[in-house]
Amino acid sequence: MKELIKKKVLSKNWTFNEISDLTNTIQNLSEEVWQEMTLLERIDLVRDVRINETLVGWDFEHAIREVVLTSLKGEIAEIIKNMLSNATINFGGNNNEISEGSMGGESHKERTTNAPKSRLSEE
Repeated sequence: MKELIKKKVLSKNWTFNEISDLTNTIQNLSEEVWQEMTLLERIDLVRDVRINETLVGWDFEHAIREVVLTSLKGEIAEIIKNMLSNATINFGGNNNEISEGSMGGESHKERTTNAPKSRLSEE
């Protein structure tokens, strides 16, 4: 399961917002992993977990789901923490880069700086 989680984390290009909002990111990853797990994998994950009193009165299906998701969140948080401690950040490849022409280079040849404005820009 740890390899599945690592594969999911590494397969995605993360945005700053996703990394900075780890609570939602971990929740979403937990849901994805939950859906891919077999029943036996879910049971194995929580076999030794002690059930707390908040689950008293819950039906079995929802109690198992809650315990598995809680365990998954802990596992995913630990894996992401370890991966982030060794991560490097690459700010390259941004599609919003400023073109060279706007960085003090040569003027645009088709339009001079003193060209008259179009009628649409005056309105």
